Amino acid sequence: KVHLQPLQYNPLMSYLRSRHIDIAVGMKYCKEIWYTHGKKRYFGIAFENIQNGVEIRNPYYKGCMGHKDISIIHAESIGVQSAVCLFEGFMDFLSYKTLEKRGDNVICIQEPCDYIVLNSISSLGKCMERLACYTAIHCYLDNDQAGTVAAHIILERYQNKAINEAIRYAEYKDVNDKKFFYDVIDIYDLNGEYVDSMDIK
Repeated sequence: KVHLQPLQYNPLMSYLRSRHIDIAVGMKYCKEIWYTHGKKRYFGIAFENIQNGVEIRNPYYKGCMGHKDISIIHAESIGVQSAVCLFEGFMDFLSYKTLEKRGDNVICIQEPCDYIVLNSISSLGKCMERLACYTAIHCYLDNDQAGTVAAHIILERYQNKAINEAIRYAEYKDVNDKKFFYDVIDIYDLNGEYVDSMDIK
């Protein structure tokens, strides 16, 4: 049995906080999933894809239930957007939205964008045709071999439109890299109150 509901379970909230994700951002874009495997009951953060499959995360598990596919989040601005931001995983997307909420102008794009989350670098081919409708493709992929190769493929195909935004966090693995948040981002607790990153253990 599988049950999806609004995100509210405290251990999952704590998990988001440990990943430096703003709780309101997590609640907006994710759900809470409860499911049974064998005779045991499990829970996790659920992030839906375009085929109604869900990426599942908790402190001990990373996986997918249902069909594996990309996720598309359209901008809240009215009309078709000309720009899109592309992420490998949904934690990177949530980190981006957390930074955006805090008014960041180092990592974030200062214009309305749609968002595509690959949910796996192997899903790149599933979004290549979709990227053609955008005039600006901002690639926020991982700074590892797979992410670099994927970015190169996109830049090769969309030479005049694609931008490798990974240079914005060149010293870190990805947008959700914990060291990145410790080094340059002010951390806030669940109530939005400031906590010095040096005080976080």
